[in-house]
Amino acid sequence: MSLPLRNRRSGFTLIELLVVIAIIAILIGLLLPAVQKVREAASRMKCGNHLKQIGLAIHNYNDTNGHLPAGGFNPWEQHGSWPFHILSHLEQDNLARQTTPNNVDPLRYRAGPSVYFCPTRRRSTASGNQGGRYLMDYASATPADSAGSWDQYWKGDVWGGGWEGQPPYRGMIVRGGFDFNQGRWRGSQSTMGNIPDGTSNTLMIGEKQLNWQAYVTGDWHDDAGWADGWDPDVARYTGFEPRSDKQYGQVGWEGYRFGSAHATGMNGVFGDGSVRFIKYGVDATLFNNIGGRDDGQVVDLGGL
Repeated sequence: MSLPLRNRRSGFTLIELLVVIAIIAILIGLLLPAVQKVREAASRMKCGNHLKQIGLAIHNYNDTNGHLPAGGFNPWEQHGSWPFHILSHLEQDNLARQTTPNNVDPLRYRAGPSVYFCPTRRRSTASGNQGGRYLMDYASATPADSAGSWDQYWKGDVWGGGWEGQPPYRGMIVRGGFDFNQGRWRGSQSTMGNIPDGTSNTLMIGEKQLNWQAYVTGDWHDDAGWADGWDPDVARYTGFEPRSDKQYGQVGWEGYRFGSAHATGMNGVFGDGSVRFIKYGVDATLFNNIGGRDDGQVVDLGGL
């Protein structure tokens, strides 16, 4: 004798339940990469916006002072480099007023503005004083005499002033600055009006390649951040092609390369304020040429 219909219980059998769970798992597996791609696209766009703000601040600094911000003297040297000097143009007046250009040491281990960090990699709050280091994700560009050569970054002098007697640095941001102790400008000086190759063809600031295992702790080239002098913290070399953070330790010259945490390339702001995405497979000669302001080479930006 069958039970009345109203007394029958409805529900999933065990097999049906397992099938539903499997379908949900497959859907999550399909959706997760899409969500990650959307998130990375948003982070990459925000990173580009940070560089846009930095580029605008450098232009405002040039308009106010009649020259581009200095690149600094030596590693850990006071007087500071470009990221210190543009603080007031990034609405960071309070931070800038806490020291003087000839003594940035009191600020060396304080967090820099969030605009100095790529959200794909880390936030400024993740750069706390870990082992006495503070961090930054962007650097100015300085070129080699030719792609793959090691001849321009230090000009043979890391710590002294011998580089002052050498031919001038050829990036938009050059090594040097005003020495308050000597009462003079040391090194060369560049301006927006002295970019023979054209501001639209010259890389000004780009993302740095960093050790992906040391995003929080920092590294030897990621330790004094925006308060550093001329050093890989604040200036990178276009003589070597940009590489992904995932390739850190695999290709050589780590600490001097540009690169990023993005999957296929890096963001860079050019002298005209435009932000471009530069792929990792960019031609080495082309990449080096965009790092110099006066090499006279014709560049095809479509190759970036």
